[in-house]
Amino acid sequence: MNALKILIVIGLLTWMVQTGKLSLTQMSVFVTQPLILIVGTIAWLIGPVLLGTWRWWLLVRGAGLECRFLRALQLQLVGFFFNTAMPGAVGGDIVKAIYIVRDQNGPSGKTPALLSVVLDRIVGLIGLFTMGASVALLNYQSLVENPSIAKLVNGLIFVFALSCLFLILVFIPYKQSKDPFEKILKRSFPGFRMLLGIYLALRQYRHDPKRLFLTIGISICLQIMFMSYMGFVGQVLYPDQFDSSLLPTVFPFGILVTAIPLAPGGLGVGHAAFERLFSIVGLPGGANVFNIFTLSQLALNLLCFIPYLLIRKNEPFNLEQQIATFE
Repeated sequence: MNALKILIVIGLLTWMVQTGKLSLTQMSVFVTQPLILIVGTIAWLIGPVLLGTWRWWLLVRGAGLECRFLRALQLQLVGFFFNTAMPGAVGGDIVKAIYIVRDQNGPSGKTPALLSVVLDRIVGLIGLFTMGASVALLNYQSLVENPSIAKLVNGLIFVFALSCLFLILVFIPYKQSKDPFEKILKRSFPGFRMLLGIYLALRQYRHDPKRLFLTIGISICLQIMFMSYMGFVGQVLYPDQFDSSLLPTVFPFGILVTAIPLAPGGLGVGHAAFERLFSIVGLPGGANVFNIFTLSQLALNLLCFIPYLLIRKNEPFNLEQQIATFE
């Protein structure tokens, strides 16, 4: 399966290079424009490192698990390394959950830890589409004049509306054993068990809504920072052609596609997705902009092998065996 994934990614990248959609010479911008690395490093440190850790730490604490912020920061960095070095196999989320479970003083199951990392992804997606839809609504009249852009804008608003509806359902105060959605999700259909866990985990925040909405707010800030960095890369590569005001209409969909676990950072599928999305709204070089954007972040993620080595040295245990237990 991993070999097939690698072949797909290589095939996509080769096709884009041969058709001129992806230019490898553009990577020289890391040397000619070192400001890209500086801005990318700042965005990485403030965004996924600090804001991302804060968001996950709030969810871990909300799940009733004990964890210091500095410990969450350490595990967040380890998670970045595994997400980058072992795509589609283990994943940093499982590794973070394993360490969180080990840190608990009393007996505790793996479910709260796993749900904390799943909810971290869920609120990240809610923040992503909230940010995109908000910008689209502010510029709705001018954007919908182009039929192609109008479809993307309406799609953003539709997903945002579904997210709002889902949150409303989560906060409806049903009496005990009277929740109709819980009864539906308890049925033996594929995927319902995971959906039930997510739904019940979010229901726990009915009594602590500030924590949940704070994590969504953090997600919005994080996504704005990432989108701004991609816009900066686009301005550097295409200074006279790149209109950053169009980026919010395509950024959420492109980032969503990169979640397909074929390669680190959505390599291959992300290149193809942003190339297509950029062409729809009239932005140049989607594959090239995404290439510089994601490689700068992946390079920083790989540096996180240092905190992982420190953890292995200070807390030696059979990680492979623990991973097998979780799977």
